[in-house]
Amino acid sequence: MKAVVQEKVPAGLPDLRTHCLAAGLIARYCSGTEAYMAGAGKELRDLFGAGDAEWRDWRADRAGIDCARSADNDTALATCCEERGY
Repeated sequence: MKAVVQEKVPAGLPDLRTHCLAAGLIARYCSGTEAYMAGAGKELRDLFGAGDAEWRDWRADRAGIDCARSADNDTALATCCEERGY
């Protein structure tokens, strides 16, 4: 999961777009279950650490996972995230 995010998600994107793309790409290259776990783990780490846990991050993660179900490639996934406002 970490390698997918490091290799596929461009740096410097807005937070919610990053969440959508990261979750979607993890779902495409690993599994939907792993994408849900990664998103939940990130928010839990933010909740109990120095980060900022936000419900909208979780919504963006779920949108990315949903986009991955219908995307034929990474470009289609990115387009789907953009069309959903991420």
